[in-house]
Amino acid sequence: MVLCQTGKKGSKRKRPSMLDCYKDIILEKLDAKVHQAEIIRYITQNGYTGTPTNAQIYIQKLCKVYGITASKYRSGGNSLGSKRTGYGKSVEKEHLTRSDILSHIWMEKQIKEEQKNYVWEKYHVLYEIGACVKEFREIFKRKNMILLYLFIEKYLVSSQKELAAFANGLQKDIEAVENAIASNKSNGLVEGINNRLKMIKRTMYGRCDKKLLAAKMIYRKNT
Repeated sequence: MVLCQTGKKGSKRKRPSMLDCYKDIILEKLDAKVHQAEIIRYITQNGYTGTPTNAQIYIQKLCKVYGITASKYRSGGNSLGSKRTGYGKSVEKEHLTRSDILSHIWMEKQIKEEQKNYVWEKYHVLYEIGACVKEFREIFKRKNMILLYLFIEKYLVSSQKELAAFANGLQKDIEAVENAIASNKSNGLVEGINNRLKMIKRTMYGRCDKKLLAAKMIYRKNT
């Protein structure tokens, strides 16, 4: 007969959880209506090394035992950093996507100055990327070959491998790049026609024979 009492032979002892030391603070946060994702982020910053999934399961068990209702994500309620939790005043933040940053650098899309200062301070590489874009545009604006050679020489030794690869590509195809800078002519019309023909070829694949495909692609004058 197998005895299941604690301390007896064959007993099943409950293994302590690495989250037990955070139990009190978790209950405090749950009582303050802090959402689960913020609680997990907080305990992770304070030494928890387990997975978020295990932490979520642990929090849900506490909610069930103590009869607490907790939201999984933020839904307009209090969060860590609010006055109610006692961890300082909350700061309203706006989401800035990668697309917004690229649009600002490449297309000069306006973003708030405080957002720009925060992102540029956190990611210093954006300074170099922004400078690279401006310098490259200046080459075409002034149509200056000397600026092109200085640009390539500068960014060939850049610490950013993507910029160095771009400069290396310019150097390998230097003749075409020089022609693009010196001449106002463009092959945009030809590229547009090529793109249209390729699109027709892809959409017609497997749907017709060569005769119908040719009829759709061959240029005909308007009668």
